[in-house]
Amino acid sequence: MQKISKFTQKYLLSPLAISFWLPIIFMTGYFANRGMAPFGTSTILTVDLGQQYIDQFAAFKAALVNHPSSFLYSFSSALGGDMLGEWAYYLMSPFNIIFLFVSDLQLPSAILWVTVFKFGFAGLSMAYLIQRLKLQHSYYISLFAISYPLSGWFIANDLNLLWLDTAILLPLLILALEALLRGKKSWPYSLLLFLTITSNYYIAFMVVIFIVLYTLWRFPQLAYKKIKIPLLFIGQSALGGALSAWLILPAYFQLQQGKIGHNSAWSLAFENNPLHLLTKLIPGSFDFEQMQNGQANIFISAFVLVALGAFVTNRTISYVSKLTALLLLAILILATCWAPLTLAFHGGQYPVWYPYRFSFLISFFLIFLAAWGFRPNWQPRILTCSILFAIVTAITLYALSQLKQLNFLTNNNILIFWLLSSICILVITAPMPHYLRLGLLAFITCVSLTTNISTTLNNFSYISLSDYQTTITALKADKNKIQSDQSWYRVGQTYQRTRGDSMMEDFYGGGHFSSLMPNKTVQFYQAMGQPEGDNFVNYSNGTVLTDNLLGFKYYFSPSQQINKTEGSPQSRKTGYRSDFRQYQRYAQTSTTTIFKNQQALPLAFAANQQVLQTDINSALPIQNQVRLWQSLTGRKDQLVRKDDFDFAQADNVNLPTTITNSQLEKQDASKPGSLTLTFTPKTNDPYYLTLGGNLKIENFDLLINDQVITQFSSYRNTVIVNLTNQAAGQEQKLTIRLRNAASLTLSNVALYHLNQEAINQDVAQLKQHPLTITQRTENRIIGHITTTTAKPVIMTSIPAAPGWQVKIDGQKVATSQVGNFLLAIKTKPGRHQVQFSYTPPYLYWGLTITLFGFIILGSQIIISRPFPPLARIDWP
Repeated sequence: MQKISKFTQKYLLSPLAISFWLPIIFMTGYFANRGMAPFGTSTILTVDLGQQYIDQFAAFKAALVNHPSSFLYSFSSALGGDMLGEWAYYLMSPFNIIFLFVSDLQLPSAILWVTVFKFGFAGLSMAYLIQRLKLQHSYYISLFAISYPLSGWFIANDLNLLWLDTAILLPLLILALEALLRGKKSWPYSLLLFLTITSNYYIAFMVVIFIVLYTLWRFPQLAYKKIKIPLLFIGQSALGGALSAWLILPAYFQLQQGKIGHNSAWSLAFENNPLHLLTKLIPGSFDFEQMQNGQANIFISAFVLVALGAFVTNRTISYVSKLTALLLLAILILATCWAPLTLAFHGGQYPVWYPYRFSFLISFFLIFLAAWGFRPNWQPRILTCSILFAIVTAITLYALSQLKQLNFLTNNNILIFWLLSSICILVITAPMPHYLRLGLLAFITCVSLTTNISTTLNNFSYISLSDYQTTITALKADKNKIQSDQSWYRVGQTYQRTRGDSMMEDFYGGGHFSSLMPNKTVQFYQAMGQPEGDNFVNYSNGTVLTDNLLGFKYYFSPSQQINKTEGSPQSRKTGYRSDFRQYQRYAQTSTTTIFKNQQALPLAFAANQQVLQTDINSALPIQNQVRLWQSLTGRKDQLVRKDDFDFAQADNVNLPTTITNSQLEKQDASKPGSLTLTFTPKTNDPYYLTLGGNLKIENFDLLINDQVITQFSSYRNTVIVNLTNQAAGQEQKLTIRLRNAASLTLSNVALYHLNQEAINQDVAQLKQHPLTITQRTENRIIGHITTTTAKPVIMTSIPAAPGWQVKIDGQKVATSQVGNFLLAIKTKPGRHQVQFSYTPPYLYWGLTITLFGFIILGSQIIISRPFPPLARIDWP
């Protein structure tokens, strides 16, 4: 019985335990109340968590369970891409191990548990810091500690759970830094810095800036070894960086291929009104609009806000410490509104959504200062109480004055802020027993934090469990139908749950959504007429040419007779492909049809050397496809023809004399308007339409023979739309129906058809000399191929990324890029053994530096006497 009592006290009732369990209880309670899986029919999935991260988590499981080589490279990433950089950003959390033990269908439930436990560990690490530095004692430790994981930044970013690990490690890193600054063991700081950087280098970059500022703040307060300390800090920080070099150097190289190329312009401007930051102290001060472009999230509990008064008035804290702390705080706050500091904290780029991603540092430092200054017996003077009450009231009145400007503010939340803060001041001021004061402050804190949880997270909609599982089940059934084919191929889709379906279900697709998207991938998709953006590509607008060239052998397509129920393939359509009529109906599931493109080319094949001189123009996608295709065989005659429309009819819009780049204007803005164009194919060839990037899909509907052509939700450059196939002599009616706009510019609207017979002849030629693969992993492919005098080039559909090395007959050879993207190798005619292998650039350099780093770290550990790495420290 006594053992049980000790267990209960230590792991359930101690200040550290409560700091761990309360955030878990509060977050789990909210999620259960919202009916999120495993508690109901909803999920925790929203925004990027549901559209991007969950696919990465599935890829994490696939890599560790099925093919570890995809840790380095994966053909499930668009047409193929480096993965080490993506692991460095998305997947290095040890919490992800949980995903290994659940199926893809149950991933939303697993993500919920990972999320709530990360909140718990953030509370535990904060409590550990407060306890070890002796900032607080007893259950006041928990009172401050739970305010960290339940602060505004954590709640607003609960969906960005890949960022949370770094925030969890921050208190432990600060504790280890304090030990270093006091001349104690320094290696724990290097080790924790290494773990911080490895967990997520992006958020760690912000933490590194903070610890430099923190060290500058603390340095004047140190009374010993002042000359040695800065050198020790620099050296051990460098060691922490060296330990993480194996991951960071390759990741930095990948950033150079994409994200770093989009640096923002620097200016001295203020981005927002700094006074608006005061409104972020109100519970629930976050909504969908704030997620896109808002102020920093700095909400802390009402108790912590009031307790900051104790830091200011505490006479045992020196004026130097207070003033320099306020200076550090001012820098952090200034970084939330002044462009140079904002860019500095974000690595030279403005964030795309989720602004001011470093603002957890502000909440952390406010809690830290309040815990340092507050004493359980603090009873401020009347003047101090009056000032605190005046500040709270001023914030309240200012928030009320901004109600019309800031949508996230509500009268109720403002009133709750004022009441809780005012009651807190009264509780601190009034004489009462210690236990009663602690209980009331705990109640105020819990109400303040839970109010913020519910009023913030209620602002978002979440994906239903059936919506998620229905699509995943359909994809699994589709994949199972083609698994018997052991050849190398890609899979296209005309329905999708996300752009990362191929990562979710572990097949080679054509879409991807990532912050590390290479510029060349985006540019190639643009040149081929596919939807793309700075951080995504989507293969939803393929043609028979790109299908063949890129090896899209199978297609998953919704069955027409299936209703558009939530999450069904029909409700998830993202493309229209009438040219499937010439593909084989390979298999059928209860909801989808699987088509087989028997003309899809292998991963590599012998081609004409003319392909090495192929130029592409990003504004002419269909011409690019034809030019690239013709160069493979050296064909001279035309493969594509531009067609005219036979007839045009306007309904409530002007009738343009020409179609391309003309302007449609509604005659009566209150009524529907449309332009109908007819054409009659003279052949059974596939017919395609180009749509310019200025012709936004949200402004119109495109119909063929009165059937809406479903398109991907956005594009910014010219895309290609399949209209009809095998319809010779049959009149086709194309309708452009204005949806929301009163006018529409028909940007780059043009009709084309391809010469299918010539394409068939070319495919037969190109398939004569394929690469026969004998061994393959994700980053290594071995096979043999025969090249000829007429076709001496090994042409591949592998993206020609740095890191690929090719050996012909055992000898390393130079490679070329086709269309500034695809990998090709010029050879001498004959039969060749070919080996493709991918190693992330700078990986070996990084491993070497990391090895030396661990040798140094190991020497430090051996030389120093074993001790608990994060021992108690007398503050300050």
